[in-house]
Amino acid sequence: MKLVRINIKHYRCYNEEVSFDIDDLTCIIGKNDIGKSTILEALNSFFNDVIDKGDLTSNIEDNTVELRCFFDDLPQTIILDSSEQTNAKDEFLLNAEGLLEIKKTFTFGKTVSKACYLIAKHPTNEKLVNILSLKNTQLKSLAKELEIDLATVNQKKNPPLRKAIRDSIESEIEVIEIKVDGNVDNESNLKEIWKNLKKFLPIFSLFKVDKNLDDKDKDVQDPMKQAIKESLSVPEIQELLEKIEKEVKKKSTEVAELTIEKLQEIDKSLAEKLKADFNKEPTWDKIFDLTLLNENNIPLNKRGSGVRRLVLLSFFQAQAEKRKFDENAPAIIYGIEEPETSQHPNHQKILINSLIELSERDNVQILFTTHSSNLVRELPIESLVYIYKDDENRLFIEYGFNISEKKNNEETLNKIIHTLGVLPNPIDRIKVLLFVEGNHDVNALFRYSEILHLENPSILKLSDNDDIGIVISGGSSLKFYIDNKYLEGLGKPQIHIYDSDVAEYKTYVKKVNDEGSPKKKAFNTVKSEIENYLSKEAIEEAYAENGTNIVIPLIDASLNVPLTVAKALYETTPGQKWEDLTEKNQKKKESHVKKFLNTQAVNKMTVARIKNQGGYEEIKGWLETIKCLSNS
Repeated sequence: MKLVRINIKHYRCYNEEVSFDIDDLTCIIGKNDIGKSTILEALNSFFNDVIDKGDLTSNIEDNTVELRCFFDDLPQTIILDSSEQTNAKDEFLLNAEGLLEIKKTFTFGKTVSKACYLIAKHPTNEKLVNILSLKNTQLKSLAKELEIDLATVNQKKNPPLRKAIRDSIESEIEVIEIKVDGNVDNESNLKEIWKNLKKFLPIFSLFKVDKNLDDKDKDVQDPMKQAIKESLSVPEIQELLEKIEKEVKKKSTEVAELTIEKLQEIDKSLAEKLKADFNKEPTWDKIFDLTLLNENNIPLNKRGSGVRRLVLLSFFQAQAEKRKFDENAPAIIYGIEEPETSQHPNHQKILINSLIELSERDNVQILFTTHSSNLVRELPIESLVYIYKDDENRLFIEYGFNISEKKNNEETLNKIIHTLGVLPNPIDRIKVLLFVEGNHDVNALFRYSEILHLENPSILKLSDNDDIGIVISGGSSLKFYIDNKYLEGLGKPQIHIYDSDVAEYKTYVKKVNDEGSPKKKAFNTVKSEIENYLSKEAIEEAYAENGTNIVIPLIDASLNVPLTVAKALYETTPGQKWEDLTEKNQKKKESHVKKFLNTQAVNKMTVARIKNQGGYEEIKGWLETIKCLSNS
């Protein structure tokens, strides 16, 4: 399941209920003490029950914190209270939006009382409103009371019994609260339903900016202690330890018995009361103390704070993934507070790329807060969330992208730019600007230029020319939004290379070329996309090298290559059908394939293969134009 929204009420600065949308990658931006970290803490409270009275909003009559989380992408089938498969929709577990909505409340008095509810569109007939609380015997009794014919119904399973009962009664459907935890009758079937439903929830792990940076800290020690425990469980090591234990016991027992003999010489009555024995088994994992040293034997706690924080962030991820594995959780959400803390700008860029790649994995979501313009300028606009207060101290949450209208929220983006002081960072040595659609196109162009350069050294090799500025112009990142506004004023020559499968790019290429400027030249690919310049053999060889054998058709100019390869790759697993995936999951798998094609498959291309695909002269022409403009 995927978390799509959290509503927060009476939690710290969020007095009135506030709704906060969450995506695979979500970056929370705003001034200090505005409520950014509070969102991460609220999620930690929801998923891990980490809360205390200090989290309750002050100056309110109600002493209850209320957190609502909304989930999408539920499994098509689930098991709730028997081995019979069912689904959330048929069991009326979903809200009016078709989402699984879970409300948790924390009421503060002498102690904290916790409760959990499902908010669902559910039949309200008196016979049906509590149907989920009924166990098998009670369901059969109700069916008998209603005189329902159960001849064709599997009466040992609850889902078919519930369906038969619901089908027999007409009822209004309304949104109701179903209490599933917190003072729920132990005999209620809702206990079992909630226990099984929780298995589908993601786990949430929070990495805070003020985490202890000592390598002796428990957070760091736990993974290292786990490494020791795993090593001690290896059969060969266990055998050696048993030998050591046996010899130690033998030698020490001999010493103990000799001591008793000597004691007998002094006081025989006292010695008769003593005997040698080991009252507990040795705990080997407490004997070994694992720490981290660099190549100069300098321990982690003596290293710079930036290195320590990177190491600790890595341990945080390792711990979270281990917890996901141990709990058999279907998904994981990382909450990270200001990951840029103590990091050099170069490390910040590496870090943000790592977070973006991590968020692209299946069943992984990343939420983080930041004050770093270096991080934010590299992010997709869809991931940006801005929190601010107006002159009347009212709190607002705005998004960089308007999903319903499918366009950028320019006013919000300008607020973000102003808040962070984000500006373009052109370097004086740049001679020409190369605009491409995305990172994958950059990878492919660099590799193709290298292949052509090896055959003909007069052809430009992009990786050897640091005077060419690359601008990712697919319109998906804040960096491009900024660059579009400011780079025009630099007066640098420009070359634009875009795929031809998007009408918008064709229009833009025509617009650039119609200017008639000798310093500007734009191209649409002759083929549909940059991936169409790859050969079938290169793709199949690249996947084979990674241990996967796929077969794809010959690649022509119009084939949707990422889609074709993603489908072939997914269906290599028996029983998996591409059509069974949601459109969103299909797009995510296409994105993963696109990256693979332009990083690994392109490495299998040769001049001969480029020529066979009909791309040699075209790619050569692009490179010659870049070279010409950089010398103008």
